[in-house]
Amino acid sequence: MPASRFKAVASLRRRLLSWILWPLMGLIGVNAWVGYGNAVQAANEAYDRSLYLAARTLAEELEWRDGRLQLDVLKAAGYLFENHTGSRLFYKVTSVGGQWLAGDAALPSAPVRDKSAVKYFALVQFDDGVYLNQPVRLAELTHVMEETGPAEALIKITVAETMEARQQLIQHILWDTLGSQGLLLLAAALLVVLGVQRGIRPLEAFRQQLAHKADDDFSPIQPPDLPRELRPLIDTLNSYLERLGRLIDIRKRFLDNAAHQLRTPLTALKTQLALAQRNAEPEQAQALMSAARQTTDDAVRLTEQLLAMTRVEHAREMHSPQTVDVVALAKRVTQEHLMRAHQLGDDLGLELQVAQCEVHGVDLLLHEALSNLIDNAIHHGPAGTQITVRVGAHWFEVEDDGPGIAPEHQAHVFERFYRAAPSGLSGSGLGLAIVKEIASQHGAQVSVRSPVHGGCGTAIRLSWA
Repeated sequence: MPASRFKAVASLRRRLLSWILWPLMGLIGVNAWVGYGNAVQAANEAYDRSLYLAARTLAEELEWRDGRLQLDVLKAAGYLFENHTGSRLFYKVTSVGGQWLAGDAALPSAPVRDKSAVKYFALVQFDDGVYLNQPVRLAELTHVMEETGPAEALIKITVAETMEARQQLIQHILWDTLGSQGLLLLAAALLVVLGVQRGIRPLEAFRQQLAHKADDDFSPIQPPDLPRELRPLIDTLNSYLERLGRLIDIRKRFLDNAAHQLRTPLTALKTQLALAQRNAEPEQAQALMSAARQTTDDAVRLTEQLLAMTRVEHAREMHSPQTVDVVALAKRVTQEHLMRAHQLGDDLGLELQVAQCEVHGVDLLLHEALSNLIDNAIHHGPAGTQITVRVGAHWFEVEDDGPGIAPEHQAHVFERFYRAAPSGLSGSGLGLAIVKEIASQHGAQVSVRSPVHGGCGTAIRLSWA
């Protein structure tokens, strides 16, 4: 496979992967962040419960003895040290008014909170603080002494825990979350790569079929397992192949026809000019030059009609149909041919049976068809021929009172290069073929009637049903 072609395929893969993986990475990142936050919250609540239980344990070991608050340190410290998980614990006991009673006097107290901060159905509050230049988590329990001493019955027990264990748990949760989300992203990326690879496989099959087609094969390609989303693209490419094949066929026919039809007049012209050059008699040289001019005119007419036929065959790709008023068109075309008909002694007229006749088509092509019918009548009729352009409801025709067309020729006059005129009359045999092609493209029927009046005359009509 050429490098440029491989780059195009790889670029499509990269685009598809980037459109899928980057949003997926963002979603997984958000999910990891939310999951990590929930896990940290759950871990904090678990450690806060342990901190609360430590405060309750201290409270249960407090009692008034001899008017003083006493704490069974061995029992309380034993519980605290047995249940501590790598963090250091500190405590402080104060009165409700803030008077220090026991423990570390410098330990900060939790700020006063609303009732909504109460947890575990007890008067306990949690907060973050700093003690000995390191962050700690505080739990402050308001406890009611069963046997009151000289002081108030309510005391506050503050327990502080350093953050080492919490941070280790948070880091563990963080790495577990990132690891699981990373594995999920990797698995999703692999699945997306496989999915994209399988998804573009029909395009590769189409490329291979297109690469192996013969130069003259413009038939449609239908790759197997074609996804619905790719069908418009494949249909468009097949339509392009069909149009390209038709255009190439038209040009090939034009070259074949031009080579075949122009060979005869050009050979005759060359011969006539050579004879005129060698002939010393002025009268014969003049006759040869006149014949050469006529041959040149015939070659020019043939070339013009070949080009006109090619333009008509290309009309589908070059022009868009629109509404055409045939009455206005007939007036314009008749006026264009009036001078030539008058110079040749013919009587060219226009007969309108309707005020307006609108059809759906291409003005340029309908102009070409009517012009060819008039030119055909002028060219094949003798001097003084009466020619009538007639427009009716959904049809137009050109009628003349010339020699007419023999019945055996009428079935073939619309074929290319078929000539029904006498051998002495020049012609290309393309005029009526052009008219037939234009009628076919406009969904019209073309018909010929001959004779028309008194055993002579011809009428050729284009009609829309």
